[in-house]
Amino acid sequence: MKKRTWELKDVILMAIFGVVFSAVYLAVFQGGLALSTALTPMGLSPFGFEVIYGVWFMAATLAAYIIRKPGAALVTEVLASAIELLMGNSGGLTVVLTGAIQGLGAELVFAAFRYKKWDLGSMSLAGIVSAVFIFCYELYYLNYIALAPTLLISQLAVRFISAVVFSGVLCKLAGDALARTGVVKSYAIGAKADIGKVYDEED
Repeated sequence: MKKRTWELKDVILMAIFGVVFSAVYLAVFQGGLALSTALTPMGLSPFGFEVIYGVWFMAATLAAYIIRKPGAALVTEVLASAIELLMGNSGGLTVVLTGAIQGLGAELVFAAFRYKKWDLGSMSLAGIVSAVFIFCYELYYLNYIALAPTLLISQLAVRFISAVVFSGVLCKLAGDALARTGVVKSYAIGAKADIGKVYDEED
């Protein structure tokens, strides 16, 4: 049970990720607006945000991958969204709510694996479930339900791919790279690093 209890270092790392990813999220939001505008002449404006949507799940999956303790994914994602709001996101408190929904999606996947499976598959699945959770919310909050079913399916498919690329592949590569440098050697992921190799699952 001790290794599942949060320590000060865990809180500090989650706070750091919260700050870093809040800036990333805010920048990506502006990038999404620009991308949507650029795609408008081709009739692909609805996909402007979808291709980069997986970025918004990265705080949750990367923090969980390194810390490997219950609550890391959810808390880090909420922190990132709350700080993003304070940094100037115009979405109001709904920004924090969406962060909680996304973080919960990822958290439930890691919990289903009892916080013992840490590989590309589990991280990608965490991103996909986060995508499903927030998409269901947007069906009503953003009135996506009024869109044509084919468009909705296409958007969700692109969002899944984005989730796998950003919160799965990129976060795992980033976590493994950090583990090899020894920067996170005091965390659970560091204990699995051996001569430059990071093992995927708990022994």
